[in-house]
Amino acid sequence: MFGRRFSKKIERPFNELMTAAKNIQHNNLDFSLSVTQDAKELSQLLHAFEEMRKKLKQSLAKQWQLEEDRKDMTAAIAHDLRTPLTIIHGHTEILVEGSKKDPERLSRYLHTIYTNTQRSIQLLNQLQEVSVIENPGFAVKSEPININTFVHEKANEFQLLCQKKEITFVSSLSKTEGPNQFYGDPQRISQVLDNIITNCIRYTPERGEIVWNIVIHHNEVIFEIHDTGPGFTLSNKEQLFKKFYREDASRTSGHGNLGLGLYIAHSIVKNHGGSITADNKETGGALFKIVLPVGKE
Repeated sequence: MFGRRFSKKIERPFNELMTAAKNIQHNNLDFSLSVTQDAKELSQLLHAFEEMRKKLKQSLAKQWQLEEDRKDMTAAIAHDLRTPLTIIHGHTEILVEGSKKDPERLSRYLHTIYTNTQRSIQLLNQLQEVSVIENPGFAVKSEPININTFVHEKANEFQLLCQKKEITFVSSLSKTEGPNQFYGDPQRISQVLDNIITNCIRYTPERGEIVWNIVIHHNEVIFEIHDTGPGFTLSNKEQLFKKFYREDASRTSGHGNLGLGLYIAHSIVKNHGGSITADNKETGGALFKIVLPVGKE
């Protein structure tokens, strides 16, 4: 009788453990173990097994996500590098076959090869940049940045970029309260703005407009950038800053874009303790807002 009672007490928890072991064997970690009150030792064993399952699930989830990221990255590289490399290969073949005898055609083909080489390099640079900012040891600098000098220099750069598409670029700086400088990593903040403005230029039509408003208010530096492009799909706004996300693959093809620019910008702003959002203006076009703390020395 004692043996039968004891057998019944341990039968359920042992069956649970056996079932759990089979689930883990088949990479199924979406279950939980109930702790028995019948035997202290079995209760401890079930509790330890359940804790092991939780830790294992967290570890494998990270591993599976990394594997998915690697697959996405491989697919993105294959997709985006295929076009420029095919163009380079085709134009080189024609030059080898005799186009070098035609100076005008030679110049045109070499220019095409050059631009597609630059595009390929840009794609690889984006991938390298992601590996840098995702490194656990990545940290941004904190040094004083004169807001007037910084805005003036960046505005001149953006005006030159916009001239190619005859886009009007307007910038303004206003202060309510606060210092003339803030603390951060000037190169990384420039990189954020470059990625945002480049995105705006890509989608703003010729003779459109891009506006960059800078406001220093109390302990924050606020950058607002908006354009006269098509804006974003409202249902996709939360996805914009995710890795490899592209609002519209057909619009980004041919621009050396892996869907990493906004992801990189978001990561850098986050490392500064700030925030970045994207929305549509009521009057049309995209609206980006970057908020950075003034910081301390």
